Amino acid sequence: MKRAGFTMIELIFVIVILGILAAVALPKFIGVSEQAEAGKCDAFYGTLSRTVGPALWANMIANDLNASTAFTATTLAAQIDLPPNCGTAAQIIAGAVSGTDYTITLATVVYEVNATAAAISSAPNWAWSKQ
Repeated sequence: MKRAGFTMIELIFVIVILGILAAVALPKFIGVSEQAEAGKCDAFYGTLSRTVGPALWANMIANDLNASTAFTATTLAAQIDLPPNCGTAAQIIAGAVSGTDYTITLATVVYEVNATAAAISSAPNWAWSKQ
């Protein structure tokens, strides 16, 4: 009588092949969440520099306000949805008003946000870069 099933050698080959595939694929997935977090912050600062910052700055100029009243944490929080781990509203405002640079650490990687202070003729700008 023949019994259907796998022999021990076949099972060992399958386990060895799965181990090789796991050894090849696993390093590709290490650090994916940190890369995603950094990409989210990069997109946030790009959008902030291109849309929200100039809009707030134009509103400030139109209303004859100074930088400290245009860029407040309340105004900023009402205009944007600040992602977690991408800096604080106070850091963003300091960058707009005085051009203060700051660093953000995601996992073990340090990123620097270079902020240029706004002038009457140009809106503030934030640049995100890996240190």
